[in-house]
Amino acid sequence: MKQATLFLGAALLLMSGCASTPELTPEQERALLLAQRPAIDSVPSSGLGPQDLPAGECGLFLWSKTDLSKLIFFSKALSGQAVFAQGEDPITLTQTGAGGDIFGQFNTRMSYLSGDGREIRLDLVPGDMMNGGQRLQSSLVNLVDAEGWQTVLPVLGVRACQPE
Repeated sequence: MKQATLFLGAALLLMSGCASTPELTPEQERALLLAQRPAIDSVPSSGLGPQDLPAGECGLFLWSKTDLSKLIFFSKALSGQAVFAQGEDPITLTQTGAGGDIFGQFNTRMSYLSGDGREIRLDLVPGDMMNGGQRLQSSLVNLVDAEGWQTVLPVLGVRACQPE
C-alpha cells in the first residue's frame, strides 16, 4: 500500500510539472505583484531629519512607537501640509480633513493625502500637558495606499510650540 501511495504521489508531481501555465494579461501581472508585495512596505525604513519650528509657531511631531528613534510625521500648525516618512523617502502630504476635538492648534482626527493617492489618517489621543505643549498617548496613524491596502502604525508624539 505504501508503494502505491508513493508511486501515485510521484506521478502527480511529474504530471503537474508538465502542465503549461497560461499567459497573464498586464493587469493580472500587476495584481499578482501587488498581492505578493509585503505589507511592511508602508512602514518607514528611516525617520525624518530635524524639523525647523520658528519662534511663535507650533508643530505636531509623531514617532514610531516601535522605534522611538524615528520621527515619522511632522506638521506645522495651520499650514495644511505635513511630511511623512514612508519607505526610503519622505512624502509631502496635503490636509484633507479634520474632526474630533480641538487639541491646541490641531484636531484629534485629521486626514491627509499624498500626491500619488495615499491617504494618511491620524487618530490622536491627547495626554499630559507639558511646558509649551502636550504629549500624546495611544495614538494611531492609518495608511491607506492607492490599492486600498491599510497599515496601522502606533505612534507617540507631542504638539509643541516655540516661545516667541
